[in-house]
Amino acid sequence: MSDSYMLNKLTGCKWANLFEVRFERNAKPEKSWIMCSRKDKPVENAGKADAVLIVATIETDEGRKLVLTKEFRVPIWDYEYGFPTGLIDDGEDVEEAVSRELREETGLELVRIRHISAPVFSSAGLTDESCHMVLAEARGEVSDEWLEDSEDIEVLLLDVRGIEDLLASNKKIAAKAWGLLRHYAETGKID
Repeated sequence: MSDSYMLNKLTGCKWANLFEVRFERNAKPEKSWIMCSRKDKPVENAGKADAVLIVATIETDEGRKLVLTKEFRVPIWDYEYGFPTGLIDDGEDVEEAVSRELREETGLELVRIRHISAPVFSSAGLTDESCHMVLAEARGEVSDEWLEDSEDIEVLLLDVRGIEDLLASNKKIAAKAWGLLRHYAETGKID
């Protein structure tokens, strides 16, 4: 018997939906899994990134700083500290999404992209959501002019000391941000 699965869409929401995946693997009896996806064809299109996560640095009069966001997230009913993020629009390439999302969430302008990762996954036990992690350089002045009404985002420009303070706090830090923040704190520089 070969591995197989069938999808049953359980909800009809705009941004994300629940799916039941009935599957057989390794000649074991059929099982069921509930998952969330932004895609019309989850599982089949799991390798295509939904979003970008922007690890941006900016040169200031006080030296190089890391661009972070403090964003209200409904599922945790609190603020999460992380990097600017956003969905890749239909027909948009990664570079266009990075430039647009950086401007929308921070008011900053993209100077250049240093690296784009392959898709990395958020929480594969719950969702097929993935993003490209993008190392970038930015310039300009922080602004909330382009935020959507539903967004509650504050931009933080942190030096190493600010990163150390954040890590030592009891604030909620995004999993995809924590490792990089720890790296910058341990090396004592934002590279």
